[in-house]
Amino acid sequence: MRGYLCRRFGYNETVRAVGSVVEHFVHTEGVTGSNPVPPTTFLGSKRLPSGGRFAFKIVLSLKSSLISRVSRARSLPYIRDMATTRADNTDGSCRQVLTGRHKGKWRVQYGAKDARGVKKRLSRLFDRQAEAKDFLRGLKRQDDAQTAASIRPTRLGEFFDWLVENDWAEELDSKTIGARKGRFRKYARDRWGDVPLLKIDPTEVKVFYRQLREDGVGLPTVLELKRDLVRVFNQAITPYQRVPFNSGNPFRLTVPAPSPRTAEALTPEAARKSLRSPKLDPERRAMLGLYLLGGVRLSEQMAMTVGQLRFSEDLIFVDRAVKIDDVGGQTIGLPKGDKVREAVMCATLKALLMAVAEGKDPDDLLWPAATENKPRMKKLTYATWRTIVKDAGLPAGMSPQDCRLSHANWIEKLLPEVSDTTFKEHIGHAAEGVTQVNYTRPISPAQKILRDGIERLAGIRAADPSRPSARSAAETPQAAAA
Repeated sequence: MRGYLCRRFGYNETVRAVGSVVEHFVHTEGVTGSNPVPPTTFLGSKRLPSGGRFAFKIVLSLKSSLISRVSRARSLPYIRDMATTRADNTDGSCRQVLTGRHKGKWRVQYGAKDARGVKKRLSRLFDRQAEAKDFLRGLKRQDDAQTAASIRPTRLGEFFDWLVENDWAEELDSKTIGARKGRFRKYARDRWGDVPLLKIDPTEVKVFYRQLREDGVGLPTVLELKRDLVRVFNQAITPYQRVPFNSGNPFRLTVPAPSPRTAEALTPEAARKSLRSPKLDPERRAMLGLYLLGGVRLSEQMAMTVGQLRFSEDLIFVDRAVKIDDVGGQTIGLPKGDKVREAVMCATLKALLMAVAEGKDPDDLLWPAATENKPRMKKLTYATWRTIVKDAGLPAGMSPQDCRLSHANWIEKLLPEVSDTTFKEHIGHAAEGVTQVNYTRPISPAQKILRDGIERLAGIRAADPSRPSARSAAETPQAAAA
């Protein structure tokens, strides 16, 4: 048939006619049968020479099977050009819509494979051909950031930053996010930040972990960094589907676990002895007493002001703490878990704190920096703590957290008369169960039981009833520590 048409009407006219039929066949349900666009209407829209129009009528009169055979005739240049300019070949296409409700508009199609090897196609309509071609050229140059991002493989660093801004900020505490950002920036971003998620090799990750240990990074830090990276890759798998769901996590490799630290728990007698040490000055004695007898955290002690000490009620209002950001800066915020509480103040602790708070304004810090009313840097606070450990005769490896552990241990083991809710309210732990959360509040008699119990266990005043009162002890601090 093709040879007959070429001999009868010429090669060029035949190619144009057959090409028109193929386009008509593609944009409708077929030339025969139920045809949305009648052949005569389609023929009328074509400005073909008389010979071409006659050839077109001949082709329309053939059976649909022959039409399909013509449409698959790849040797015709027009048909071959159509196949090579489809959007499936990653070069894109810009064509005018010939039928349907978008007739006359220009359709741009652009396709490419993403990081998972899945083919994606972008299709948009434009009123003018110039706009459509400009858009297609922009896609080819990857000027369109959204399209480039959908096609370019997702890198670990950019996905980590996306999680920080869009996922973790809604669920995690700012301190936790800051710690993760700091570890990633310091240890992992230079090595893995620009690596596509699908290109991360577990063997290279193994070498990376070993190199960190050889460079002197502590085992706890390496373990926490590994946990951060495992979380990020798990979220890339699900729910955000940046990598195939059946991908293994290359960061989930075995890392030597650090040896568990042995906590130091003091007995009430050992605590009483350390508070009596003559080598301690009133400021350091009050700091040690706040840890041992108040059970506060290090961050809460660093931010403690005179106004938080309610001497008339024998209470400490714990409503602030020092927060450390990912670059080491210090700010003031709420205590851990945003839980504001009232901690009881026994008579001994009251005497020690009054000695430090005397002559200060309510907004003044109890332990400020050297030149201004700001919390001391955490490093300097730990330096002060090391001198306390030495001069008070405490175990060498003891930390402020161990003092809080000792304090909680005394209440739980040695003061059975203190209710569970009063104990948790005092140290700032979350209550358990609907009843504890919604139907319990701190009351003065229960706090008095706790306050008297702490004084009985570790108070340096309780052993000798002849010792001066809290107010006179504040006037003579050394008498309270004797």
